[in-house]
Amino acid sequence: MRKKQLLIWGLFCIVLLVLPFHISASETDKTIIIYSYEEEESLREIRILDSVIGQFTQDFLVIADTEVKKEDLLDVSHLIYVGADKVQIPENVLEAITGFNGKFFAVGHNIEQLKGHFTWINVDDEVLSGYVEIPNNDYTITLSEERIIYQLAEGTYSTIANTYNDTNSSEKFPLIAYHENEYYFTGQSLFSPFGEVLAEGLYHFYSNKEASHIRYLRLEDVHPLMDAKVLREQAEYLKEKNIPYMVAVIPVYTDGDRTIHFSDSKELTETLRYMQKNGASILLHGYRHQYRSSETGEGFEFWDVENNRPIYQAADEPAKLLEDFPSKEAYEQFVKEGEAFEEAYIEDAVLKGVQELVAHRIYPLAFEAPHYTMSQNGYQILSQYFTTYVGRLQLTDLFWESSYSPLYKSTPAFLHGMTVYPETIGFIEADVEDSLQQMQANIEVLQLFNQVYIAGFYHPYLGLEGLKEVVESLESIPNASWLDLKAEDNKVEINDIRIESKDGEIEVSKPFFASTYERKVFFDENLIYFGLAGIILIILISSIVVKIRKRTKVNR
Repeated sequence: MRKKQLLIWGLFCIVLLVLPFHISASETDKTIIIYSYEEEESLREIRILDSVIGQFTQDFLVIADTEVKKEDLLDVSHLIYVGADKVQIPENVLEAITGFNGKFFAVGHNIEQLKGHFTWINVDDEVLSGYVEIPNNDYTITLSEERIIYQLAEGTYSTIANTYNDTNSSEKFPLIAYHENEYYFTGQSLFSPFGEVLAEGLYHFYSNKEASHIRYLRLEDVHPLMDAKVLREQAEYLKEKNIPYMVAVIPVYTDGDRTIHFSDSKELTETLRYMQKNGASILLHGYRHQYRSSETGEGFEFWDVENNRPIYQAADEPAKLLEDFPSKEAYEQFVKEGEAFEEAYIEDAVLKGVQELVAHRIYPLAFEAPHYTMSQNGYQILSQYFTTYVGRLQLTDLFWESSYSPLYKSTPAFLHGMTVYPETIGFIEADVEDSLQQMQANIEVLQLFNQVYIAGFYHPYLGLEGLKEVVESLESIPNASWLDLKAEDNKVEINDIRIESKDGEIEVSKPFFASTYERKVFFDENLIYFGLAGIILIILISSIVVKIRKRTKVNR
C-alpha cells in the first residue's frame, strides 16, 4: 500500500511540474490574423503584417474576414485584426471575436466594431503624424511624409510608441497603446517606418522573444564578366577579418549579341570556390538578370518593368495589353495563359542557374530576385525549389515599386514556406556621394529596435576601400553577431540536384553529370588530361605493336 501511495504521489508531482510548461507553451502556439479590405491595393498592408508577424511565430493563419469560420479561432492564443479599409465586419466574425479571451492586437480601421473588446479605447478624431517616438529607446523618427492616425482620448492604457506632428508641441498621441492583453495600433498604414514600429509592439505582444541584433554583408551582382582579381582581393580581406558573408551570383552575362558563361572565366570560378570555402554563402541572383534587351545587372529578369506586370510573354514578342483584346474575359484568358508561361519561364531560369553553378562546384543556398522584383505567383513557384529567400519583398502585382523588408528574418505566408533574410540598410551607390552616410544613419536607427537584421550589400567593382568602409560601419554595432547563412537550415532541390546546409556544412547530392552544360565543362576542363592519356595510350599501343612485330620476325 505504501509503495502505491508513493507512486501516486510521484505521478502527481510530475503532473504539477509538467502542467505549467504545457500551459505556458500553448500561450504562443497559434495565431490567427483576420483582415478586412475593400481595395486590392490594400492587400499590401496585409502582406507587410504577414512579413512582420513571421519573425515571431511560424504557426499562424492569415485569412480574410469573409472566409472566417468559428472553428478557426479554436485553440488560438493570439488574435490579430487588421482593418486595411473602412468596412463592415461580418456578423459571424464579430460573434467569434466576442468570445475570444487570449491576447488581441487590432490594427487600423474598424476598432469601434470589435464589441466586447477594447472598451478602454475612445477614438476622438483623426490627426496627422510627422514624428514617431519609442519612449524606451529615447529616439524620434522623422517621417518622410505625414501619416493619418486615429487620435485616442486619454484613458487607462499604456503606450509602446507615440506620435506627434509639431516638434514645438508637447501634445503626443499614442501610436501603439495597450491595456492588459489588448493592443491597438492607431496608424492607417504600415509602410516604413510604421511597420518597423509595429514590430516593436509585437515584440511586446509575444513577450517570450529575446532581443537580437544580427548583421550581414552581401556582395552583389557577381557575373562572368566580373574582374576576378578585384573579387579575390575582397575575398582575402573578408577571410582575414573572419567575416561570413553572402555572394549574389548571376551565372550568365549578356549584352546584346554577347553572352558569357562562367565556363569562359576559369579564374573567376576558382575565386568563387575560394570564397565559398572561406566564409561565403552563394546566392542564385537570377540567371541572366535581364529580360528584354537590357544588360545583365541592369535589367529585371522576373518582372516586365516596361509594362509593369509579371512575365506573361517571351521577351521577343510584342507585349499584349488590355486594350488589344475584344473583351475583359479574353484578356483574363490571356493572363491565365501568361501565368502558365511565367511558371515555365521561372522554372527554366532557376534550373539552368542551379545547374551551371553546380557544374563549377559552386553551390547556391538561397535565391535573390533581381531588383527584388517577382510576382506573387513567382514566389509560389520559387518556393518549390528554395527554402530561403534574401532581400526585400514585392507586395503586390499592381506595381513593382511597392516593396517591403521586415526587420528580422521571417516566414510570411505569401512566401509559401520560404524564410526571408531581409536587407535593411541599403548599399553604396557609385554616383551618390552620401550613400555611405545614409547607410550609417540607417544603422543608427535600426540599433534602437529589439529584434533586427542590420544588413546591406556592396558591389565589388567599386573596389576594396569602399568595402572596408561598409565593414567598419557594420563592425561598429555593439553586441551584434554576424550571420553565417551556411549555419542556417537551407535547402535547394530541383530535378536531381539537392543542396543542403546546416551547422556550417554543405551537402550536395547529384548525378555525375547533372546537365549537358556540366558534361561540356567536365570535358573542356579535362581536355588536356584526356589528350595526355590518349598520347600515352597511343605510345603504349605502338610499343606493344613494335614488340609483337619483333617477336614475329625472330620466330620466323
